Amino acid sequence: MRVVATTSLFAVIAVACSSTPPPALPQATTAGAAAATAVVAHAATVTVDHRYVALSDGQIGRILLVDLANGASTEVVVARGSPGRPYYVPPFSETANGKQLLVGAVGPTERSALYLVDVVTGRATLLYEDDEIWSIGPLRGVISPDGARYAFHGHDGVRVGDTAGGPTRLFVEDDDPSDIAKVWYPLAWSLDRSAIALAQGTDAVTRVAAFRATNGERYWTGTGSQVSWRGKAPYLAVAGSAGTFGGENRVYAVDPNDGRIRDLEPLAARYFGSLAWHPSADRILYTAADDLFAERDAYTRALSEDAPRRVESPKKIWDAWWSNDGSKIYATAARGAAVGAPGFGDFDILELPGGRVVASICGASGQCR
Repeated sequence: MRVVATTSLFAVIAVACSSTPPPALPQATTAGAAAATAVVAHAATVTVDHRYVALSDGQIGRILLVDLANGASTEVVVARGSPGRPYYVPPFSETANGKQLLVGAVGPTERSALYLVDVVTGRATLLYEDDEIWSIGPLRGVISPDGARYAFHGHDGVRVGDTAGGPTRLFVEDDDPSDIAKVWYPLAWSLDRSAIALAQGTDAVTRVAAFRATNGERYWTGTGSQVSWRGKAPYLAVAGSAGTFGGENRVYAVDPNDGRIRDLEPLAARYFGSLAWHPSADRILYTAADDLFAERDAYTRALSEDAPRRVESPKKIWDAWWSNDGSKIYATAARGAAVGAPGFGDFDILELPGGRVVASICGASGQCR
């Protein structure tokens, strides 16, 4: 469950490179001990329609794998955050088939690190530990759809590496490392791994761009905070929300190769999320609300249509996504009278339209009694 506090992300980046490290945890007396205890993976079967959920009980974070066919959940990752920084929810990115995860956690020397988790075998491998960053979130790791490569924002800009191992390389330097509005971080790889979408912003992401993965060439720039890639033109769906210092509340499709834009929700006075292309059709799924942190409604919009279609739901939702074949839409919603977004409170996973409860997640363990 990718719960990202966009409004605080860049503040975290600004303080993450402090020269004063946090105190070490008692159990991490050696680099080997830290590596062994930082991320523990458990083998599990990844079904076609699934959902990963990140939870926390404080310093310890957990990632659950939810089978949407039967509602069963399995703990696949237990990870530690940075010492002295409470409420660690493991940031993660998954491959197209969900069998590999890129997980942010503390590294062997207590700095921010990225681990590759093979969910099928239950194996966790340290890929990278930053030289300067002590807080977990700023690395912003994103794994490629095929699991071969990963990208993240390190202390010196966006870096890329191979999940097979080896050193990373600087991919795109920040326009101005001292200005958080000009720091790049990765959003998503293209499906064929030929390009990466990066973004910049302050209280809200206001600038998004496509870069060629081979040489870091920027070949398209626009406004927005979320993207969804697909394998044919227009390749990108983009959504954005306005912030104090800029941005636009807008949903559009664009071909980065020629810059042609098709507005789908032009300059609406609403906030958008959960952006995703249909697996095979010319249709986009997204959520919308009148307030940035409010519960939402889900909509779909085909490129050939003149207006969006609201997806019927018995209650407001937090986020939504397509099933693997695009025949269903799943969504998260507060469970009962619970308050808080997924990752921060009890919630249900619903099948839309209709609202059938597929699974329920409760507490730091995810188990509902």
